[in-house]
Amino acid sequence: MKLSNDNEKGLENFNFQKIYLYSTLLILVLLIGCASTSEQTPEETVPQITSPEETPVETTSEPEVSAEEELSQIIKIPNDIKEILEKGKTKLKSYSYNYISPEINEPYKIYVKGNKIKIKQPDIINVEGRKFYNTIYLDTEKKTAEAYCTDYDCGTNIGKIKDLDYDDVYIETPLGWLEKVTEANLIDERQVESRDSIYLETNIGKIIVESYYGFLYKIEDDQKKWEFIDAAFNSVKDSDVNPS
Repeated sequence: MKLSNDNEKGLENFNFQKIYLYSTLLILVLLIGCASTSEQTPEETVPQITSPEETPVETTSEPEVSAEEELSQIIKIPNDIKEILEKGKTKLKSYSYNYISPEINEPYKIYVKGNKIKIKQPDIINVEGRKFYNTIYLDTEKKTAEAYCTDYDCGTNIGKIKDLDYDDVYIETPLGWLEKVTEANLIDERQVESRDSIYLETNIGKIIVESYYGFLYKIEDDQKKWEFIDAAFNSVKDSDVNPS
């Protein structure tokens, strides 16, 4: 009887060990399965957002300008022409000419020496109270203009008549016109008043310039003309441009 009880206890112990072993194996299988599943789960990828500041901007480069093109843009007047245009600054101490413009049909006789100018008008201008004038003396430095009557037609009214507004009566001189030339190309060479001259296309119109003194003879701008004719060089006296 005692032996039989021992056998039953041994059997129970054996069964308990089997159950324990199976349970342990089952738990291990479950753990391995979970681990492999977690390894196979793909990671979520977060899309990268590019801010507007980081967006590349396409830039367009300006066409390159060659050195010759830059030089042609700088040189608007060829050196040989520029030399003639600037001769008057050194070679002309004084000059006189007859002046005709789109507003003036009958020539004005004009004398220039230094900063003094005399404009001799063909007609006597009636001021008031039987006062007349036919000559204007200007000082380009002081910006003054004085009206005089200087001919026998003045009668007893000879001398200064009144002061005039400088800007109203000033007439641009030939050298003053040439200072406005910033572009020039040669058209041809010709004789004007028996003197060698050049005919130019410029920014102020087509012009004729005497070659030795650099004196401006003529301006043509569309249908308008300014003429500086019957010119004499370096012969104007002080008494020609100052009232006596």
